[in-house]
Amino acid sequence: MNLQVLVTELMVNSLIKEFRRIVGAFIFYSRIPLPSDWYSKESNHSSRYFSLVGCFVGGASAAVWMLTQMLFSVSSGTSTDGTLPIAVLLGMATAVLLTGALHEDGFADTCDGLGGGWNAEERLRIMKDSRIGTYGALGLVFVVLLKFFALLQIETEILPWVWIAGHAFSRFVSISQLRFASYVQDPAKSKSGSMIEFSGVDLIINAVFGLLPLLFIGNQVWMGLLAVVLVWWLSLVYFKRKLGGVTGDCLGATQQLSEVVFYLCLGLMLVFN
Repeated sequence: MNLQVLVTELMVNSLIKEFRRIVGAFIFYSRIPLPSDWYSKESNHSSRYFSLVGCFVGGASAAVWMLTQMLFSVSSGTSTDGTLPIAVLLGMATAVLLTGALHEDGFADTCDGLGGGWNAEERLRIMKDSRIGTYGALGLVFVVLLKFFALLQIETEILPWVWIAGHAFSRFVSISQLRFASYVQDPAKSKSGSMIEFSGVDLIINAVFGLLPLLFIGNQVWMGLLAVVLVWWLSLVYFKRKLGGVTGDCLGATQQLSEVVFYLCLGLMLVFN
């Protein structure tokens, strides 16, 4: 009986700890107003649910897109033919609001650092600067426009799943870089410092949430999947050569590049089909 009670307590404690990790992932990677005392830095490995956060953000974006499409259909009295640009814009805005533009900020900082620095130390210093430079501003303009026009090319029937998969899969490939490169900034001074512990179990859990939405898209997903893997490898090699490893900003840049390349490839496949 005592053994049974002990096993039950261990299971409950494990579930509570895992729940805190999930909450920690949403607190760190989103701006959803959750009580901060639900998570403490002692409950590490919250990054294992980074892809789960992506599923939620992508799902919320798709929900806003569908609601906007429906509202325009009702107001006009006719069904909308294709995807409305305003619906796509509102869906994209939803993702930015939910994440606080965390990954866009990392992408911009990476563009500034890699574009303006002459050596690894200077690049890392520039990336820590909160001000946005020319390279970062131009990079954001291009990546946002590419996302917008790529999403417009995707069929409305599969767009919700593409949106969810794009957010989840890009986060999986992004966070997985921690298993293949050193973290080159001081964790104590980095805003991502509490999230860089990343084990094999963390990688597997991210893979489950990151890859599962791909199953609902269809055969055309293969081109997007292969292109994202290529982006992952090229960015990892580039970060190692220019910085000696990765930073939190680098992971944000990889997420943004992977997401937009995924949408572009899916839109391209549907155009040719």
